[in-house]
Amino acid sequence: MENNIEGPVSPVQVDAKRGKYPGPLAAGIIFSLATIFLTYGGVILKFENKYLRSGVGEVLFILLPVLIFLIVGKYDIKGTLKLRRTKPVNYMIIVFLMISGMPVVGVCNALVMGAIRLIFGKNLPVDQIDISDLPTLLAAILVIGVAAAVCEEVLFRGMISKGYERFGVAGSLIFTSALFGILHRDIQKTVSTVLLGALIGFIVYKTKSIYAGMVAHFTNNTVVVFITYGTSAMREEFEKMGINQSQSFDFSSIPTPSLVFVIIFYSLFFLAFVAVFTALFYAFCRCNKNTGEIARLEAGRIDAEGEYAGEQITGSKVRTGKFSLAALIGVLPGIILVFLIFVGQVLNLMDINSGIIYNVLKAMWLVK
Repeated sequence: MENNIEGPVSPVQVDAKRGKYPGPLAAGIIFSLATIFLTYGGVILKFENKYLRSGVGEVLFILLPVLIFLIVGKYDIKGTLKLRRTKPVNYMIIVFLMISGMPVVGVCNALVMGAIRLIFGKNLPVDQIDISDLPTLLAAILVIGVAAAVCEEVLFRGMISKGYERFGVAGSLIFTSALFGILHRDIQKTVSTVLLGALIGFIVYKTKSIYAGMVAHFTNNTVVVFITYGTSAMREEFEKMGINQSQSFDFSSIPTPSLVFVIIFYSLFFLAFVAVFTALFYAFCRCNKNTGEIARLEAGRIDAEGEYAGEQITGSKVRTGKFSLAALIGVLPGIILVFLIFVGQVLNLMDINSGIIYNVLKAMWLVK
């Protein structure tokens, strides 16, 4: 038996014959490296096409470090990345589950945006995706849908999730979702991205398959791409008719009965999506009720094929570890960098463009 402790975490035993798995220190280091690469690596990607630049960045800065680490360290790639098939019906449920859940996440994002506007009097500009023709649409699906789904799921629901599993299912899900949210480095979208990460993480936990997470991630991103494409097409049509969509709507000019009707209509529309999401979520859990128990035991590294994969099980209890200094060391550089980025965004919201903090962040290329 070989000890696989990467610091003073929990007593974990790994059967060398069946493979070894990364721990929290390794997961934190990979997260920190991805954060640094994504923040500063853009300077080496000189592609004019933003989709090509983004796609290459996903592969170089997110996917490649994980694969290099697992191969060089001779870790069990299949077990670490949860490369297992799941029931075909799961994929169908997951697609509609993600679609029905998008309005819920969207409302949460709108509330955060509203709170920021209420506090600071404005919002940060949102990067607009320009998808005006079919070739651009296909490129966006390939990069935003496929590349992001594969690369980010390998990093988070694969490498990072596996590294934090020794802290228990809930601990792994919370840590992974939080890191997934902040890696996007947008203070306005952090809450909605964390919720999205939690949902995808739960899907992978119940199915024990990263492919399910990729389908969920792909569905969410691709629907956004199609919505953006449709919005761009509508904007062009409005401009042809002489309607300027950049103008703000004046709700004060709308009659009160009409405004009330619109509010009621969209509230019912939202509740309908919540009801569909709830029903699909229940169906998904029922469909995977047995794999959920197996996945709980997987915190003790026993999978469906009976492979021993890590933590020692005594009776029906799985021994998990407490969060340690070793686990914190690896992830701390990435968290500090994201915190500084958020500080820069707050300074932007406050229209502060001078002072010691601003100058330090500017020297670090964290504010414009």
